[in-house]
Formats: sequence, structure tokens, C-alpha cells
Amino acid sequence: MSSPLSDLDELVLKCRNKKAKNYIREAVACYKSSAFRSAIVSTWIAVSFDIIDKIRDLTLAGDKEAEKQLEQFDKAREANDLARSLQFEREILKVARDKLELISQVEYIDLERLQQDRNRCAHPTMTSDGEIFNPSAELARVHIRCAIDHLLQYPPAQGKYALSKLLKEVDSNYFPVSVSDAFISLTNSPLAHARDSLVRNFIIILLKKLLMDNKDYQIVRKLSSALKATENMHSKVYFNTLQEKLSVLFKLVPDEELYRTFPILQRISDSWQMLSKDIQQKLCLYVKTLPGEYFDEIGFLLEHDGLKEAAQNRVSISTTEEVLNDYFFILPAEIVKRIVELYTKSGCFAEANSLSKLIITNKSFLTKNQVKEIIKACGINDQIKNSSEVGNVINALRQHRSVTDEEVDNWLKEVELLKYLISE
Repeated sequence: MSSPLSDLDELVLKCRNKKAKNYIREAVACYKSSAFRSAIVSTWIAVSFDIIDKIRDLTLAGDKEAEKQLEQFDKAREANDLARSLQFEREILKVARDKLELISQVEYIDLERLQQDRNRCAHPTMTSDGEIFNPSAELARVHIRCAIDHLLQYPPAQGKYALSKLLKEVDSNYFPVSVSDAFISLTNSPLAHARDSLVRNFIIILLKKLLMDNKDYQIVRKLSSALKATENMHSKVYFNTLQEKLSVLFKLVPDEELYRTFPILQRISDSWQMLSKDIQQKLCLYVKTLPGEYFDEIGFLLEHDGLKEAAQNRVSISTTEEVLNDYFFILPAEIVKRIVELYTKSGCFAEANSLSKLIITNKSFLTKNQVKEIIKACGINDQIKNSSEVGNVINALRQHRSVTDEEVDNWLKEVELLKYLISE
């Protein structure tokens, strides 16, 4: 049975910075030699070096706060000002937490304990009994692990700067729209070795953008590919964030603008299952009465497991004007059924002629029974019978793969449209 304790040598390999890695390796060597005070001191030195090097990296990347902190550090070092240098060291964790957001509040507490224990180890501090502070092996080990887990394994950008950098990359005109290419881009960004908090904030902002900035198709594709790439990189945080935040974000959308949720429902897998029941119910009711200006979304809604029934209800009351718009590359069966229904019940010549063109264009999507229904309507409904396109409709339907000329002629005879017969 393997030990629940992490192997310290494996933890060392996670460290990014070469200097910090050398010091933390020295700390592990001291730990293994039972030199626990030296292990704690070396661990603190590794933390200090790592933060300073992260400040330098952020300065090169243009972070203004990092530039300010580095300037203070360099001035104290160049002036050989011991007091200012010690002050910088005392405040370095607060800078990492508050100014640069390299660590969280919880991580700050753990690392502050390391700093305090380092002071007790490095200085001749006496206990009340007059004994020198003698840390345990367990204490030294936990400090080494916290230093690596909380700080040393991560790249310099983790806070607001990292988030803004990620969002700037996604907003770029050159950010890819395919998931595979987006994955490549984000694996070379601060998201690659990000803390959970950074991943979570990134996901939430992308979701908000999809809800608010979804009129541009290219923007929608970039945002959704970024989300899918994030899912591939950090699946656990991704699903936990959606489970926790998606319903909350959907509730912020005004009732009259619920169409804004469609890009997420269409492109984000399992998004429907992550919504609360009340939000699902609201969306179903919205789709049942979907405003005509958003009827172009009906194709995806008819394929959506959670909204399919509501979309079918909406199609059943769709108007001639709505179905006449060419929204579909492949016509859904529900739309075909509605077109046939509207055509066979045409109330005027203009409606019959308009729908005739739709029938002719999409004849391949009709079933045999629908062809029969349309041909019979051509003789029963006077608005179709006397329309200018009725002959073209009958001729087009003769070309349907599932019917023969003889069958068409028999249906025409039943409704006394004898002038369109070809078999006699």
C-alpha cells in the first residue's frame, strides 16, 4: 500500500525556478538528515527567491505593480540598506498576496507560519523553559510541501494580471476558433499551470461574455473554443464552476433576452444538466413562445434534448413568414410538417405561391404521405388550385424519389385535377 504522504523528491521536480529549486532541494536534503531547523530556513529562502524572481518576470511582461516592487528592492540592495531590505523581506508575503495576487489568503496563512518558524530557527530564540526552538520533522515537512504546493510550482502570472492577459489573448483577432488550436494557445499561457481560482475566474468571465457579446458569430466561436479548451485542461474546476455558477448567471439575464443563453446551451456540453430546475422550466416556456425575430434558432432548439419538446410546440404555431426565411441547410422534419400544413391550408393566392417555392426547393425532405397530401390539397383548396405555381408544384413532386407518375396521376384523379395527368 502506497504512503498517503507526497514524495518530497517528486515535489521538488514541480518547481519552476532554478534558484528556488536548488534551495528547496537543499531543504529536502536537510530534512532527510534530520537538520530540521536548516530545512525550514532553506525553505523560506526558496520562497523569497521565488517571489523576487516572479516579480522580475512580471516586470518584463509590463506589470506596473511588479515594476514598483522591483524598484524598491533594487534600491535597497544597491544602497546596501539593510533595514529596508529586511523590511522588504518582512512584507514580501503581503506583497505577493495583496499587490500581485500570487497567493491566496489561505496560502498566505500557511506561508506566514513558515516565515515565523524560519525566524525562530534562524535566531537564538529561547522558549520559556530556556530551550532553543527545536522544530519537529512533521513541521519541517509541512513547510516544504506548502512552499511547493502554494507557490514554487506556479508561473509568475496568477492574479489580475494573469486574468487580463488571458482575456486579452482570447479577444485577439488571431485567437483560433477551433478547440484544438485554442488548446495549443492556452497551453502556452498562464492557464497552463494555473491555480483553481484563476481558472474559475477565467471560466466565469467567458460565460458572461457569451451571454452578453453573442451577436458576432466569430466572437461566439472564439469564446466557446476557449471554454472547451479550458475544459480539456482543467476538467474538474471547469465542471465544478459550471455547476456552481451557470444557473446564477442565467438568472441575471432579463426574461425578454433569454435568447442570449442559446450559444451556451448550443455549444457547452452538459450545460443543460447543470442548470437548476426552475431555470430549465423558464427556458422551456420561453422557447414555446419564442419571438419571431429569433426563430432562426429553432433548428438547434429542435435538436436540444432539454428544449426539443418546447421547440416542437413553437414550430406548430409558426407563421408563413417565419418558415419562408431560409434558415436551414437541412430542413428539420418538424419544419417540413409545418410547411406542408401551412401550404395545404393557404388562405390566399399570395400565400400559396410563396409556399409553393418552398415546397419545390425542399421537395427532397418530404415523405411520400406528405407528397400525397400536397397533391390532393392542390385540387381541394381553391387558393392553391387557382394559384400560378400549382403546376410547378405538381411537376416538382413527380420527381420525388418515393413516388411514381402513376401514383401521382391517381391522386390527381381523386381531386379531379385531370389537366395535370401524364399517364393517359
